[in-house]
This record gives sequence, C-alpha cells and structure tokens, in this order.
Amino acid sequence: MPDDQTPIEADASEGTGSNSGAVAGPNMVIGFHYDLYDGKAQKMESSKAGEPVLCLHGERGVLLALQDAFVGKVAGDDFSITIPHEKAYGRRYPDRKQRLPRKKIDGGKQQTFRPGQVITMQGEHGPSPATVIKVGKFNIDVDVNHPLAGVDLTFDIQIVSVRESSAEERAHGHAHGVGGHHH
Repeated sequence: MPDDQTPIEADASEGTGSNSGAVAGPNMVIGFHYDLYDGKAQKMESSKAGEPVLCLHGERGVLLALQDAFVGKVAGDDFSITIPHEKAYGRRYPDRKQRLPRKKIDGGKQQTFRPGQVITMQGEHGPSPATVIKVGKFNIDVDVNHPLAGVDLTFDIQIVSVRESSAEERAHGHAHGVGGHHH
C-alpha cells in the first residue's frame, strides 16, 4: 500500500470482481457510490452526482448490514443488497408522535415548516431526525421515528476504491477524504 494512502481504483478493462488490490474488511476505507430504493422499488436517493461515499469499515456512519456486505469486495465490484427494516432503521412505532412548542424547535426564529419536512431535533443522545406532521401557530406535531423506519432498503452499490485506513482515521473513527482531515 502506498504511504500516501492513494485509493486503488478499478481498471475498467479488468471488469467486475477484479482481485487486483485491497480487499474490503475491518479497518479498511471503502469508497462507493449507491442508488437507494425503498421496498416499492422507488429510487429515494443516489450518490452518483458527487464524490464517492467513504466508509471506515467497523465505524458508525454506514449501516452495519451494508458494511457486512462490503467484506471481501474489491474496487470495481458492483452488487445489490436488500436490507430488511429490522437491520436498517428499525420498525415504525405509531406512538412516537409529539406536539412541541415552535419555540423549542426553531428557537423563536419563526421559521417556515411544512408537513412531510424532515427536521433535526436535539435529544438526550444528540441530534436525530423527525418528520413534521402538522404545523400550528404555536405548536408543531412531529413523528420522531427515523424517516426510514419500517422501510426495507435496497442498495445498488459500486465499489470505487478500497484502501487501508490511516492511524489518524482509526483514531478519529471515520474515513478522511482526499487531502486528509476536513472537520
């Protein structure tokens, strides 16, 4: 592995499944693109318009079930995986709805909210997403289930690069992009 941690790119002439290069697994950084589909085969999002997503295998930030699917893969591999909601964001609980004062959500800034909007709320375990259900003058009703709770997810994955993680990345608990540390 080069000292500068340059990713090992797949050679298009080698095709899918090339075994020339690093293999994804613990303490490796995997660069990948994905298309995400819900249980009804509706595309929800894609990473292909930007830089590849970087994942330090074994650390938070990417679903563990997806990280497990990376093991043994190399740059150039393409695959699909369906992750049941139980292994993704869990089941949807119908009783996880709350009515909160607007001031608690927007700090009195009189922001505009709309039903279906996903907002970030501060909880006892840090920030978490919530979905706006109803907007009133003084209160906002929110669903605090994760927006993808109860949804089986299908990922179409393209592994772009696999490389060893640096000591700094392991110490920080996440992969660093091109040029090193950016936070």
